[in-house]
Amino acid sequence: MNPQNSRAIGERIADSICIFVGYFMATEIALALHWGRILVVPHGRASEAQSQYSALLVVAILCWLTLTAFTDTYRPHRTERLNFLSRALTRTLLIWALITVSAVFSLKFEFVSRQFIAYFVGASAVLILVRQLGTTLLLRTLRRSTHRWRTAVVIGDNEATCEHFAALLTATHPMGYQEVVVQATRRAVNHNGNGHRNGKRSESEYNFDATSFARFDDVYLIGVNDGADSPAGAEGVLALLKKGKSVHIIPSLLDTRLFRQSLGDVAGIPVLSVSKGELSPIQSAVKRSVDFVLSSILLIILSPLIGVVAVAVKWTSPGPALFRQKRLGLNGEPFTLFKFRTMRSDAEQVLKNSPALYEKYVQNNFKLPKGEDPRLTTLGIFLRATSLDELPQLFNVLIGEMSLVGPRPIVPNEAVQYGDSSILFMSAKPGMTGHWQVSGRSEIAEYRKRVELDLEYIRDQSLGKDIEILLRTVPAVLRRRGAN
Repeated sequence: MNPQNSRAIGERIADSICIFVGYFMATEIALALHWGRILVVPHGRASEAQSQYSALLVVAILCWLTLTAFTDTYRPHRTERLNFLSRALTRTLLIWALITVSAVFSLKFEFVSRQFIAYFVGASAVLILVRQLGTTLLLRTLRRSTHRWRTAVVIGDNEATCEHFAALLTATHPMGYQEVVVQATRRAVNHNGNGHRNGKRSESEYNFDATSFARFDDVYLIGVNDGADSPAGAEGVLALLKKGKSVHIIPSLLDTRLFRQSLGDVAGIPVLSVSKGELSPIQSAVKRSVDFVLSSILLIILSPLIGVVAVAVKWTSPGPALFRQKRLGLNGEPFTLFKFRTMRSDAEQVLKNSPALYEKYVQNNFKLPKGEDPRLTTLGIFLRATSLDELPQLFNVLIGEMSLVGPRPIVPNEAVQYGDSSILFMSAKPGMTGHWQVSGRSEIAEYRKRVELDLEYIRDQSLGKDIEILLRTVPAVLRRRGAN
């Protein structure tokens, strides 16, 4: 039996067990919340009621198995992003819930409580969601460690492109392959056998034989034309599929990580559509309203603490309590960012007067290594470790220059680090917290990784993403992770 089919059968059994467990969870919920009142049936008709409840369980399992037989729920998701997988699985679960409820009502189960149906469907859906996402995360974790079970071959016309993609599969984004082989697809031919005709290189043809890939589990086709003898043609793909291979077709090596993606087709030809991540006008209005309300509330609640910190900064070192610096905001508009001063008042001059110190500052991503910054005051070290130095940014949020959640507010000199993506980066308001802050902050040594985290936030930005980051910010601050 094909290993993929075996896995799909195993997953179907596992999800059927989830529905079975969801049934008993619903029973416990009904007993706990309603003292069993929704399970009460007329005297003498208990067996009929039990039959209907049992039939409900059978109908739910059959609906799930039937629905997933017509969807891609159990196909391998090795190359699929987790958020795409989550959305697709959620849609499938909603359709399953609708079909199951419709089937139950059409069968007129008079003794089955509607509340019990809601508990049952809800509990089962949560269990299936957790099981599938948990399995995917576990497998990806194992693939990134030492559990490398599969082999892959990368086929393409351009060997350099294939080598680059193979490196992505093994180093940058490891997917659990114990071996990734690159193989060129074309070979030159002519009539005299020396590869030339009238002093010129002849046209090339594909040298493809599906049986030569017997030892590989996955086949990646990059930028290969779909000619009759091509591995990307209908006959070539079909031959690979008949050999039990997982086939992945990549029209060209285009990095679309910065954009939202949707896959469609035109006359059976796959079309990848990309769009930039942005909030709708309604979502933007809601986000601005939340920023205004929450920043106002926090400023009122934290005003005594802000006052105490301001006095402490002023008292412990000469200079103003607030540090003001020009940063780039929405659409590259400069604004003045407020923070509590954590350095000596002549910090900028100290940096300029020492070329070696400034070089280290630039090489360390516009920060000096922890414990090596002579500009920091004793109180400033504490304020940075506890993130209290960032409280004045609530004023920036209040007046609309920043948001509670967003990309990092950068100084103008940093914009060059974002290259061609700088316009995309500045299409969102900078935030007090964001993807970079909750992912380690100063622990992230490579500036390139910081840029990726900011651009990933812009690509995936949504109100739900902001709530997730806000919830992750609290433990990140309490753990003082990456605070420097």
